[in-house]
Amino acid sequence: MKKFIVVLLLIFSISLTYAKTKRPFVQLEPKGVLYIGPVTRFGIGASVIFNPFTNLGLRFNLAEINFGDGGTFFSLNQGFFFEGGSFDILYHLPMRQLQPYVHAGFGLATNGETVFSIRGGMGLDFTMNKRLTLFVEPGIMIIDAGVADADFYFRCAGGAKFGIFQ
Repeated sequence: MKKFIVVLLLIFSISLTYAKTKRPFVQLEPKGVLYIGPVTRFGIGASVIFNPFTNLGLRFNLAEINFGDGGTFFSLNQGFFFEGGSFDILYHLPMRQLQPYVHAGFGLATNGETVFSIRGGMGLDFTMNKRLTLFVEPGIMIIDAGVADADFYFRCAGGAKFGIFQ
């Protein structure tokens, strides 16, 4: 009987580990973002994440309202400020409880002039259940409009990731 219980516990622990590392194929990510650089701004927005592989995710920005120094701006994935037209790659490091990841990407937007940005950093996911994950994501951004020196920003995002398709 003891052997049977040990085998059941091993199977349970293996399945529990697998459940915590498996991510939904599509996630919706509402978030709040703080930008600290030459100007300080705050944004509220949403992104969509596709997880085609176990450790690799692709993130696209959907929309963001951005306010602070210089006014308030709204953008739909091709906006002129900060996150507009963005594409990021997320690489999740294999861990059980808190799931760290590395992210890197770029953004491109035009609105009378072309703005290019690159960004990178680390993130930390905390899985609440199969469909809900909380996250925090510090990083840096380099934004260049081509007409002046590039601007460096510290970027800190936080929010939730909701699993849509398993």
